[in-house]
Amino acid sequence: MGLKKWKPTTPGLRHAVWPDYSELTKKEPEKSLVEPLHRRFG
Repeated sequence: MGLKKWKPTTPGLRHAVWPDYSELTKKEPEKSLVEPLHRRFG
């Protein structure tokens, strides 16, 4: 897992480092774990 560094556009971001979760997460959720919301509108 890598670290994400930011360009220091403000003094608060000068030494800011966040974890990069791109290796751990997928872009879309797992289809078998997702169920639709059944709502009635109107």
